[in-house]
Amino acid sequence: MRNKVEAGGAIGIKRGQALVFAATAGFTVASTYYFQPLFPVVGASLHVPASSASWISTVLQLGYALGLFLVVPLGDYFDRRRLVPLLMLLSAVGLVGISVSGSLGELLAWCAVVGVTSAVAQVVVGMVATIATPSQRGAAIGNVMTGLLLGILLARTVSGLVAQYASWRLVFIGSAIVVALLAWFSAAAIPRIPRGHQGTYRQLLASLGRTFVEEQVVRRAALIGALNFACFSIFWNTSSLHLSAPPLGLDAASIGLFGLVGVAGALAARLAGGLADRGRQWVTSLIMNTLIVLSFLILLAWPDNLWTVIAAVVVLDFGVQGSHISNQSMIFSIRPEARSRITGIYMTAYFLGGSLGSFFSTLAYRDAGYRAVVEGAIVFAVLAVGSRMLRMRSTG
Repeated sequence: MRNKVEAGGAIGIKRGQALVFAATAGFTVASTYYFQPLFPVVGASLHVPASSASWISTVLQLGYALGLFLVVPLGDYFDRRRLVPLLMLLSAVGLVGISVSGSLGELLAWCAVVGVTSAVAQVVVGMVATIATPSQRGAAIGNVMTGLLLGILLARTVSGLVAQYASWRLVFIGSAIVVALLAWFSAAAIPRIPRGHQGTYRQLLASLGRTFVEEQVVRRAALIGALNFACFSIFWNTSSLHLSAPPLGLDAASIGLFGLVGVAGALAARLAGGLADRGRQWVTSLIMNTLIVLSFLILLAWPDNLWTVIAAVVVLDFGVQGSHISNQSMIFSIRPEARSRITGIYMTAYFLGGSLGSFFSTLAYRDAGYRAVVEGAIVFAVLAVGSRMLRMRSTG
């Protein structure tokens, strides 16, 4: 499978490589989502309130954001054939640490390790954008993101079922084994790619700031991505708390099955990728952001009806993932020699937005209840729509 990418060129992606890259992205990023239906179970196991256990999401997302800023740009600096497997092996170690943690503090420390190293998923996305030909780039990114999104969505389902019928710790032992195996497969699938940055690591990080200042497309995509993922995290961070409470009263397995409902997001990734290849990123992004507003209006009107909650999840995941692919198609159309750095900028903002959403939703749920959580999400979603409309108006 191994090929060499000529400087400034692309070789295209073979089917076997595409499968490995999609699986790598999916299983590594899934590590940061297994906990979302498990807060009541993990809290009981560690003898802390479920609301305290929900801080796990904030730590994972902050760790991921740190990894995006410090680690993902290394894709332009080191040989990705070595960087990607190494990060995956370190992630596997962190997952084992989670599985044997005996206190919330110990668990949070290992979560930080997993959060930082799971950013390898975005190294893979930037790499795919580099080796794909221009005519297949949107579809190639969409395929890898489909794998990534399925990992996110199915992580909740698998962890909920395993926790219900076995142990939540088994979730992380199994994940560690799979991630370690994929490290070996990815080493064989990744082609040799020339370095995109010839300076020092300090200069590499300094170039992130210059790129952010110079590229308006990156700044706008980063803002909208952050707002979108804040909405996504607001819902999923409090979903297990809301769904397990009366009147819905669902158990961990049933809450985990909500991940299957979000498969619509994976479909949106493929649709948005295809539209991006036809130059329709802007209008696609506006439509997807409008859907996010609609999803929370549904939740605001009918928060305790199971069927309307399911409908809101479908609309929310479709909108968030479709907007995400549109944003990535825009930023990957510029500066091919700096795609890992651009990915780092965009995804750092993305997960900082997610961390903000998790932080806000934890406090809002504790102090004011679920309605306040949903109202806050609507504010974030409306800001994203407004930002996209202003950008489209300024460009005619």
